[in-house]
Amino acid sequence: MKVAFKNGIALIVFLLSLGFAKDGIIELEGYLNGRSSANFLKQTKNVKFVLPPGTQAKIQDTKKFNSGNYGLKVEVTSGPRKGESVWVYYRTSDPGMKIFENAEAAKKEQEIKDVEKASLAQTTREHEVIREPAAVQKKAEKVLKPQLKPLSKAEPEKKLALEDAEETVHRVNEANIAVQKHGKPGGPCAECELEKTYATDSVPQEEKITVFSAKPSQDAPLIIPPLRTQNPYGIRPTSCRTSSGDIDYCTFEGDSQPGKFKFRNRGPNKIVSAGDSARSREWEFKFEGNARQDLGFSISDMPNGTISQTQESYFMVFPRKTVPTVRTIGDRQIVTLPTGETVTFDAKSKQVIGGVMSEDGALTSGGKTLQPAKVAYHGNGVLVRVDARGDEPRLKADTATITKQGKTCKVPAKKLWPDRSERSSVHFKYFSDSDFDSFLKSACGFGL
Repeated sequence: MKVAFKNGIALIVFLLSLGFAKDGIIELEGYLNGRSSANFLKQTKNVKFVLPPGTQAKIQDTKKFNSGNYGLKVEVTSGPRKGESVWVYYRTSDPGMKIFENAEAAKKEQEIKDVEKASLAQTTREHEVIREPAAVQKKAEKVLKPQLKPLSKAEPEKKLALEDAEETVHRVNEANIAVQKHGKPGGPCAECELEKTYATDSVPQEEKITVFSAKPSQDAPLIIPPLRTQNPYGIRPTSCRTSSGDIDYCTFEGDSQPGKFKFRNRGPNKIVSAGDSARSREWEFKFEGNARQDLGFSISDMPNGTISQTQESYFMVFPRKTVPTVRTIGDRQIVTLPTGETVTFDAKSKQVIGGVMSEDGALTSGGKTLQPAKVAYHGNGVLVRVDARGDEPRLKADTATITKQGKTCKVPAKKLWPDRSERSSVHFKYFSDSDFDSFLKSACGFGL
């Protein structure tokens, strides 16, 4: 039988009677951080991954905090993280999970849910409750409420399912209010032990339905969500191989899969003129460790073989929804940016021919002054750019330029890449999109 807790008193009764027994089962009702230790302070960087709603796990250990809330060490028993052990946070006022006495009770609950799901298959669709926009919410009410009419006693299962649908609408209303109240920077949970993942940065994309309103000239994106939020690695060498379409795929030492790909426009064309044999423009798209933190791309304009005259530019686009990908279709190469937007290149020349980036001028002839690539971003997200001559711009640039749909802001580059040492791993400071959004609002007056 399911044991549900509505307040702290019920939790205490459960603790006394079952002691969060090791055979107890939890089922998440929202997204929760899975941490490597029982430290839930916001500034602690110990989040291993995010567990989606519906995840079940077996209780292994508990820890009580002075606040009256609890940390639960659990072994995940369902989903892609099955078999892994993490700590999750149990807030007595808002648990975010169901608790069952044992696996048998959880199984019975699942059987009931399966019946309800089958009954509603043709009229409803499961959505992430805390993210339903108002328009979708109203649509759900229109679809569901006409179904909630009196039923005969011969249809108990259907009645149960439809009552659950009505409850879903009610939960959507409550969840939207909760997000408006608690989901903003500086809200009442700013210093909580648990950072509940209302922000888009911490929610696995495979658990969401992503809809892009692409321009007619754009190609459909290829979405592959990052596997982790924070990049745990330091400096690592890479080995590269060239595939069809003159695309180099590079794998970082210790990894089994590539962490970046690159290709080069060697000219002659309107971007790279004829002349020095070393003259070229190279595009490089990076996703080391398959982590959200360092998703970015760079352009290296090489007017000649002199490294000190190479014009280096590094870009990041937000929000970060996917690792960069590339695919070739006929005479086009389509790159999906971290925002899910696309840039289309001519497969042979490697010139930009469509999408949210444009090349607005030819590669410069070099020299001792900074002459960065003349490219522009026309997408709906936020672009961060740093430029340098003959060196890594994330370490050498004094200023980073941030733009969003005509708005421009300049900030010290060290605010974004704080480690400026020669041996820096150049990790972006804000591996969380929500934290970067807060920074943008305070520094630039606009957010993601």
